[in-house]
Amino acid sequence: MADIEYIYQKYLITRSVTIDARNVSPGSLFFAIRGTKFNGNEFAEAALAKGASYAIIDDPAYMQPSSAYILVEDSLSTLHYLANYHRRQYGIHFPVIGITGSYGKTTTKELIWRVLHTTYKTVATKGNLNTSIGVALTLLSMAQDTEIAVVEMGATQLKDIALCCSIAEPTHGIITAIGDAHLESFYNLEGIIQGKGELYNYLYLTQGIVFLNTLDTLLQPMSARLPNLVTYPQANDFAPLDLVSENPYLCYRSPEGTHVRTNLLGKPHIYNIAAALCVAKYFKVPIEAAHQAIQTYVPKNFRMELVVKGSNQLLIDSYNASPASMQTALDTLLQLKSAYYIAILGDMAELGSKTAIWHDKIIAQLCHSSYNLVLLCGPLFTVAASKKPHKNIHCFPNKEILVDYLCTRNFQHSAILLKGTNALAMHTLAEHIR
Repeated sequence: MADIEYIYQKYLITRSVTIDARNVSPGSLFFAIRGTKFNGNEFAEAALAKGASYAIIDDPAYMQPSSAYILVEDSLSTLHYLANYHRRQYGIHFPVIGITGSYGKTTTKELIWRVLHTTYKTVATKGNLNTSIGVALTLLSMAQDTEIAVVEMGATQLKDIALCCSIAEPTHGIITAIGDAHLESFYNLEGIIQGKGELYNYLYLTQGIVFLNTLDTLLQPMSARLPNLVTYPQANDFAPLDLVSENPYLCYRSPEGTHVRTNLLGKPHIYNIAAALCVAKYFKVPIEAAHQAIQTYVPKNFRMELVVKGSNQLLIDSYNASPASMQTALDTLLQLKSAYYIAILGDMAELGSKTAIWHDKIIAQLCHSSYNLVLLCGPLFTVAASKKPHKNIHCFPNKEILVDYLCTRNFQHSAILLKGTNALAMHTLAEHIR
């Protein structure tokens, strides 16, 4: 079996790693990762044919008489070890900022990357690749001149964040917020607190720095024992910040008196902005550069995107759907200036034993007179709506039937929300709205 130093020397030749045989850069190392429905070893030969220099495999059955094949005990663990080995070459004081939370972590990561990138050579997680694999790939993207790494860490169960920390060895960290998400595996809010708190545990043991939202009542007790807190956004904190308006985009006022209009929708984003400005101030980023970076950030990937289609405004937030994000999206919809408000919602997922409770709560809110029309997609919302019938609420068992309905309608001068669990891809309904 090959050791990490041997593989690392191969990596240094091109500093390129992939786990996808369809996306191979010349000279890259291909790691054959096993999934629940696939065996990456099966694609090793194809990856080499497409230009990979080496294939790291963990199944001897796929070994061929070629020096391009490197056999290890476990390809995933080897990827983790390689990333951690690479991270250690930069020294224990090299700033690695770990970001986790029930929601807001991808936007916060993007904002932090943008403010830091104005001043430092900064590497950050691409998109939402926040599993242990994504953490490893982020670290392995660090070049010799990289000065700061911003690493998003996701979790669907206990010990996920602890694993990410063991790979990235963060020196700084942020928990954006705690809320009901992934309850199928965390079971309850206490489980979520324990899972996300693994980042705080690591930084406590390593005397790391925590950027803390002092307005979050759940984060306060979690951070009580931490000695190195850098706080935001209250007046007496290290980095205060005030929300001026949301009309509909957020506008904030800095301590210097600067008013900055952003391209962000949804009041909770003010805390993501405050976190980024706190990090910027801590790392001595020029304040005007930081404001400019935030002002020019435009969210993508169906995260609170506002799209104008004809006379309609489409608020597309279909990347995922937790109770907190659903609430935020519904509130934001009403911030749009319109004569007619339409909420098109798909089921929420991964809520475990609280699935019915949370869908019932959303239905109760949707009965509010401000929503002129509500179109619900999926069995969970259908059951919840049957308990509280309302003339403005219509249910569709699947997206195909909802599409047929939309194709027969002609909406004008409306504000329309498209929101639901990622699996439903509610954003695709936009093309059927006329």
